[in-house]
Amino acid sequence: MNDGKISVVDITIGANMYGRISDITNTPSHVLAEFVDNAIQSYKDKKAELQSQDSDYKLKVDITFEWDPEDDNRASKITIRDNAGGIGESKFVEAFKLAHTPDDNSGLNEFGMGMKTAALWLGEVWSVESSAIGEDISRKIVFDLNNVMANELKTLPVTHKPEYTKEHYTLVTISSPTKNVPSIKSLPKIKDELASIYRKYLRTNEIEIVVNDQKLTFEDPTILTAPFHKKPGTPEGDKLYWRKDIDFRFGKYRATGFIAILKTIQQTKNGLALLRRGRVVVGADTDGRYYPKVLFGAMGNFRFKRLFGELELEGFDVAFNKNDIQDRENLEMLMEALKSEIHTKEFDLFTQAENYREDERAKQVKKIVRGHNTSKEKNQKIEIVTHPLPIVQPIPQPVIPVEPTVIDEYTDVYVINGIQYTLNVQFVESGKDLVWIAIDKAKDGEIICNINTSHPYFSHFGKPTPAIIALLKTIAIAKYIAQKKGNDSTGEMLENFNQLILKTKV
Repeated sequence: MNDGKISVVDITIGANMYGRISDITNTPSHVLAEFVDNAIQSYKDKKAELQSQDSDYKLKVDITFEWDPEDDNRASKITIRDNAGGIGESKFVEAFKLAHTPDDNSGLNEFGMGMKTAALWLGEVWSVESSAIGEDISRKIVFDLNNVMANELKTLPVTHKPEYTKEHYTLVTISSPTKNVPSIKSLPKIKDELASIYRKYLRTNEIEIVVNDQKLTFEDPTILTAPFHKKPGTPEGDKLYWRKDIDFRFGKYRATGFIAILKTIQQTKNGLALLRRGRVVVGADTDGRYYPKVLFGAMGNFRFKRLFGELELEGFDVAFNKNDIQDRENLEMLMEALKSEIHTKEFDLFTQAENYREDERAKQVKKIVRGHNTSKEKNQKIEIVTHPLPIVQPIPQPVIPVEPTVIDEYTDVYVINGIQYTLNVQFVESGKDLVWIAIDKAKDGEIICNINTSHPYFSHFGKPTPAIIALLKTIAIAKYIAQKKGNDSTGEMLENFNQLILKTKV
């Protein structure tokens, strides 16, 4: 009688090969996505059983980092737990063979590479414990790279423990970090990129991804609703929703999704995200969108800045780490064929994106930016010298959960206690505060002052003026100096403000 116990798993590929995996070019977000892919595929494979057992079932993937304060707050341990169908007896033996292609490679784990390479990319020691739905046993293996290489191991022992047949999970634990593990300052980017990669699943609420106790959400950019630019005076009812749904075939290739116009120009939001099998392959929020010239035109024009969209591709292969589309030549040909879909007389996205202009408030912001003297010869440095104080660690700054919508910006140069800073004044259209400052790049010499032009203050008192902007940015830099000195009091801030305002210019 088969008791479900497996004595060993085969890990044969050659010990030296395992030692090179950490040198593969990749990013933490895309590596972690491999574990999410496995969970989604396991859920899809056992969906009927999972839902019959629990009518309220939802797939959940929980990723947790532990940080090492003695190593620049880099991750010392990573755990990924899911409540999918688990790795059953029939698949457990094959699951740990590197580059073993699954019998059915039409899903998200098509290459048979994900879990093993992802774990080794992040850590030299990792374990996998899994209980499959309907089985009364859990199985666990532990992979120690140094032990595998030193002893040229070809198999690993499997340990077992009894489990309820209704239990189903997979737990991956990664330790002994490689050079690739992220630091705590990378956590916001990882969250943003994972949310972007799995946007389709998050929109339908089919999956819950939690990273260090924060449930991920994806915020879609606002699509422009406005009259066609040649008819700016037409009645309210003639406003159009500038989104074009796409379902286009080109030989064996197919693209479905949409292309639209951003309501306001937003850095990192323009361009195309390319999806395959329900997840983003190219264009996760911070790792570069796709800008086919035939659709977007030259970099920097209004069409380039305003067009965005998502296209689910069929017929294309992807790189084994799922961060790029293969066969770029045919992809470009597909984009060329798509041009006629979005550049039509009846609904001309191209012309609208190129010619639509923002409201008077945004125009005033641009006027202020253009009037700001940023020439290298004439842009005077503002030097602030403060009294030396004992070294105090700066107060941690609150994390702004949503990236502000930037409509324009300019820079000033400040010298504070002998250190030169670039003050990047950004005019935004989001947030609840009138003005706030971001210092996450202060160590690189950049401080960001956000001025919220959609704040009720401007609705009450009129559009932004150079004088108001000068006051707001001076308040922001005064607050930063007070915080840096470890004395974030009203008195300290006002003293800094009175010094700064003597030299402040727009």
